[in-house]
Amino acid sequence: MALVVPSERAATVMLVAVSAVAQEPLPDVRPVGDVGGLDGYVRAHPRTGPVPRLPDGRPDLTGVWLGGSPPVDIAMGLPKGDALPYLPETKKKVDAQAASDDPQAHCLPLPPPRGLPYPWRIVITPTHAFFLYEMYNYRQVFLDGRKHPPADELFPTWYGHSIGRWEGDTLVVDTVGMNDKTWFDNKGDVHTEKLHLTERYTRTDLGQMQIEYTIDDPGAYSKPFAVKSTALLMPADEELHEYICNENNQDVPYLQGRRPAGDLLRNPPVN
Repeated sequence: MALVVPSERAATVMLVAVSAVAQEPLPDVRPVGDVGGLDGYVRAHPRTGPVPRLPDGRPDLTGVWLGGSPPVDIAMGLPKGDALPYLPETKKKVDAQAASDDPQAHCLPLPPPRGLPYPWRIVITPTHAFFLYEMYNYRQVFLDGRKHPPADELFPTWYGHSIGRWEGDTLVVDTVGMNDKTWFDNKGDVHTEKLHLTERYTRTDLGQMQIEYTIDDPGAYSKPFAVKSTALLMPADEELHEYICNENNQDVPYLQGRRPAGDLLRNPPVN
């Protein structure tokens, strides 16, 4: 991945494919995988309490969050015992990926369901939901009741076309029209332009939000599948920091050969 540490967050960066050799043991906060497999790198103590609500009774999802999808291997979010339902050609492509093929290493966008190791924020208005990502970009979700454009009018883009609705206490986001240039994770799980992504955001208490991604891509997988994880609310004074991927990119020297990108998190290089 493109490892870029903003100077403002240098001491508190949430990831970090850095050597764990000299680090003190991290507290046992949550089961591995609950914040997308970041537990080994994250010091997070979720606050407890009731779900905050807006005047209309809906849950208030606003805030700065961390986690939400396994960044190393999206299969970590599958039910125990399940595996990704690859089509044969998809499995061949994934197995042939080199670390240097990762779009992240080239500072390209990282749309959901790819997990991000840096914080992100939700801002909701009556007509839109905005997801602001410290790492790279933002996206908008239309909440005004509109439908997706006809398929022949959709030009594939990095984040696609997203519309949302409320189902009880859950914000449901429906996305189509994504291009095929991104990966689901560091391992190199790919998709096609046939991808139909459904996201479900449910704040379960003050400090936690359950996120479920349903992936339906008949061009790459034999059947739809769903992955789940939990995002944790960051402290109230936490803000998103500037992140410029092409500046101070420390990752390039390590992107050699066929080593899966996920190994950079499991076995980070030691200087």
